[in-house]
Amino acid sequence: MSSFPFNTSFSRQFRQEQPVTFCAEEKTYEQVVISTYNRMSDAEMNVLGSALNEQLFDNAIIHRLLTKLTQKDSRDAQRLLAFIKETHQECRHHASAEPFTAQYYKHLLELLKSFQDLVNEYDTNGQELLLGNLNACYFNDSFAVNQSVDSEEVATMHRIIEDYLNQVGEFYQYFHLLLQKESEQDKSKSRIQVMSHIAYYLDTLITCTEKMIINMEATLDMLVEWETSLQGRESQSLFN
Repeated sequence: MSSFPFNTSFSRQFRQEQPVTFCAEEKTYEQVVISTYNRMSDAEMNVLGSALNEQLFDNAIIHRLLTKLTQKDSRDAQRLLAFIKETHQECRHHASAEPFTAQYYKHLLELLKSFQDLVNEYDTNGQELLLGNLNACYFNDSFAVNQSVDSEEVATMHRIIEDYLNQVGEFYQYFHLLLQKESEQDKSKSRIQVMSHIAYYLDTLITCTEKMIINMEATLDMLVEWETSLQGRESQSLFN
């Protein structure tokens, strides 16, 4: 077997001279540490740090969620609860005043009590839980340094909200059914009109419930956006 001498002139053409560079300094912007290899002004560092912080930690998504939940959803939920109580009082009044239709109103009272319990449970174990998780990682326009949220945690929050949405949707459909039966019965003069007194309350209750459903659906869309963003970064971290 013949051997060939190593040709250094041939290999030299693939060699590149690279100067050794040491990091000049590290600058911190909120929880992002930027290593600079040349002098960077504070203004330039703030612009870069702000862009990196926004991209890495989903500040915009979380801020939108917090704003929506605190400034809109919570108020709409409180209005719904207040109207449920008002409707409950109205039904209780008719149940005691009209003995022939009392059974129907008692059914409405049980229905409203179950719906009120569901809305209260969502407010405590759904919306407040989500707010707590958001506040744990976002406050004073920046993330908590020791807080880390992964896509599975966001997916869990999504499943919780979605479950409550399905339950609220069932009540919403049933309220529509009751209102439809009332409209049909109102056309028949030969039947006792037991639902005419509560028509306004049912119609308004449907409107308030629909607003709550729209709010919950928008929350789910934002959670999907957040989860997708986290999954993208997690896959990059896995392969990098």
